[in-house]
Amino acid sequence: MTLGQSGEDYLETVLELEQQNGVVRSIDIAKKLNVSRPSVNKAINNLKDAGMVTQQSYGDIRLTDLGRKTAKDIIYRHTLIKKFLTHVLGLSPQIAEADACKIEHILSPETIEKLEDFVINYKKCPN
Repeated sequence: MTLGQSGEDYLETVLELEQQNGVVRSIDIAKKLNVSRPSVNKAINNLKDAGMVTQQSYGDIRLTDLGRKTAKDIIYRHTLIKKFLTHVLGLSPQIAEADACKIEHILSPETIEKLEDFVINYKKCPN
């Protein structure tokens, strides 16, 4: 099942909030993403259907093992792309952050692998 950009953004947000707060509530996601609670509920239900999160009725949201791995992969792609944009292309951190958020969802695994090889071997990039 493909999550799409929105699903990936929600999954990434769940992991980030979990790391910051220990627990994740719908209201926290809504605030961080600047969306309505009904939008969060719909997205979380889609992530539950995909086996990415669990949630008891109106309870805390928890990542499954699959959800955690997927979220970490998304964050890794984001970090890799941002590093490329800042250290190789010389973009400002603000522009690199905004562009990485868009690009992370559309690159193929093969492109990510080649980008990773390039960034690792690029002398001006900190590893």
